[in-house]
Amino acid sequence: MAVQTGEVRIALLTLLTAQFFDFGTFVTMVGRHGPAAEANPLVATLLIAHGVPLLFVTKLTVVALVAAVVAVLVERQSERSSPRLAACVLGVGIVAGLIGGATNAATLITLI
Repeated sequence: MAVQTGEVRIALLTLLTAQFFDFGTFVTMVGRHGPAAEANPLVATLLIAHGVPLLFVTKLTVVALVAAVVAVLVERQSERSSPRLAACVLGVGIVAGLIGGATNAATLITLI
């Protein structure tokens, strides 16, 4: 199965967009309603202890890690290339970002 570079780039851009949709709605939500509005206790604890800048760096790091994993999985020179697994990793990252952003947006709407 040949992997097209353009397809991978579009998928990575979609991942980036979904994750920063999540982050943008998160920042807006906690700005309006405080850390208690965040349902994830790990994120809420990090927010209280270290603030938004650490969470931004964490988000960037996770997106970079996913991109690196995908790059390794679609490596054309490797005998162990696994484009389907790469697609699954990207899919999970995209869906997680969209769900996170949607739940943040829903919280914003219901708490207005």
